[in-house]
Amino acid sequence: MRAALVEELAGVDAVAVGELAAPLPGDGQALVRVHAAGVGPWDVGFLGGGFPGVQVPFVPGQEIAGVVEAAGERAGVRPGDWVWGTLFPAGGGFAELAVLDGARMAAMPRDAGFEEAAGLVIGAGTAYEGVIERGRLQGGETLLVTAAAGGVGSAAVQIGVAAGARVIGVASGHHHAFVRGLGAEAVIDYHDPGWAREVLRLVPGGVDLLMDCAGGDSRDEALRAVRDGGRAEFIVLSDAEPALERGITGDSFAAQVDRARLEALGGLVDTGRLRMNVEAALPLEDAKEALTRVAAGHTRGKVVLRVA
Repeated sequence: MRAALVEELAGVDAVAVGELAAPLPGDGQALVRVHAAGVGPWDVGFLGGGFPGVQVPFVPGQEIAGVVEAAGERAGVRPGDWVWGTLFPAGGGFAELAVLDGARMAAMPRDAGFEEAAGLVIGAGTAYEGVIERGRLQGGETLLVTAAAGGVGSAAVQIGVAAGARVIGVASGHHHAFVRGLGAEAVIDYHDPGWAREVLRLVPGGVDLLMDCAGGDSRDEALRAVRDGGRAEFIVLSDAEPALERGITGDSFAAQVDRARLEALGGLVDTGRLRMNVEAALPLEDAKEALTRVAAGHTRGKVVLRVA
């Protein structure tokens, strides 16, 4: 099979398309013909040696959508099924064939194509865990989302709206119309000094929940807009843990997408409450370009690879 891979963890520039032996499914697994693979910042991190225990040759790609070719015992799927799922942290998605564990895949949403489905797996899975499961967002509450135009942030905005919350996004000025189109009531430019004051003007006393997808200075500024006793959830990033004060509770996490979460996301997709903007769908041969675009940041929605 063809695959985009690295022989050493030397960054994005080390990626090349070559030939590998096709993997074989074990008990509880399925061999999937990959139609599309999401490209995320985590893929860039793996290639740079940012995750321990990675063996080379290494095929990046932690989220895919495709068609089952063969299935082991207790995989829960059959050949011909359209599925989406995650390979994290083993990777292997930037290839024509990949093996998915039955517990970490589900039937694809009826209203999503392969490219959109692949782009939703980790981004929307992370947003759902942070906003609904960990953040316990309720209808009528207020949700603040940083990096609201990105893969996780754009899903978090929509999930918040679907939960009946009032959502405020934080994004660059040229993304404001896009984020409003997702259902955000207001969008704040993080380039504006002291922008948390504008959030507090819109929500006197502060928001109930922060879903931080940015880290760094944006995260610290956003915390100023959370009410006393509010909640905050943070995607695990490279900078130091946030300092929580004023009775604010929360934690940093890396999502573990499973079948139940994928099925919940599929329900949102099929009822028209969750979509993923695919900024670019590039062929497998352009894996290096796709990774370079993601590494540069400021993606609107998701970059994906078109494989099959």
